[in-house]
Amino acid sequence: MLRRLADSGERMTEPREIVVRALSAETGVINPEALSYDLHPRGVGRATVYRTLDLLERYGMLTRVHVEGCHGYTLCDEGHHHHLLCSACGRVVPVDATGVEAEILRLAEQLKFRVDTHTLEFAGLCQACQKKTR
Repeated sequence: MLRRLADSGERMTEPREIVVRALSAETGVINPEALSYDLHPRGVGRATVYRTLDLLERYGMLTRVHVEGCHGYTLCDEGHHHHLLCSACGRVVPVDATGVEAEILRLAEQLKFRVDTHTLEFAGLCQACQKKTR
């Protein structure tokens, strides 16, 4: 992520680098408020966290997701994709939904509607969390 930002001509300040390195260590949904709280002792302000998240989202390195009425972020590969979100452990699983994408476009065409963007997320329990609830 740092290399892509630098290659794109973005300024690489120490606080921004701290945010990016912290993000790269995350495995599930990233809560921006929790990240801000965790990085505050290292001299990183809340505004820097949010600006960096917005920047990474614009470059397609993060995707905004919604979990239990709140928004968070998840690291992602380039390109549009969808997610399965575990509401117990925060695990994020990217899924190939090309069949669903085709159906959305077919429906839009049928209704004479231009789809500019969309978000498709499924929230529930991953296999490991399902086993814990049995």
